[in-house]
Amino acid sequence: MPWALVYLVLCVMPLVLMLGMAVGLLRKVKMVRASAGELRERVADFSRQTSELSARLELAEVTAKLAERGAR
Repeated sequence: MPWALVYLVLCVMPLVLMLGMAVGLLRKVKMVRASAGELRERVADFSRQTSELSARLELAEVTAKLAERGAR
C-alpha cells in the first residue's frame, strides 16, 4: 500500500507542477497582451501627432512661398 501512494505522488506531482507553470505562463501572456495594447495606443497617438506636425510644416512652407512671391 505505501508503494501505491509513492507511485500516486510521482504521477500527480508532475501534473501539479505543469499546471502551476501553465498558470504562470498565462499570467505572463496577459501581461504581454496588455503591454502590446498600450504600445498600440501610443503608436496611434504618435501617428496622429506626426500627421498634425506634417500638416503644420506643409502650411508653414506654403506660407513662406506665398510671402516670397509677395516680396518679388
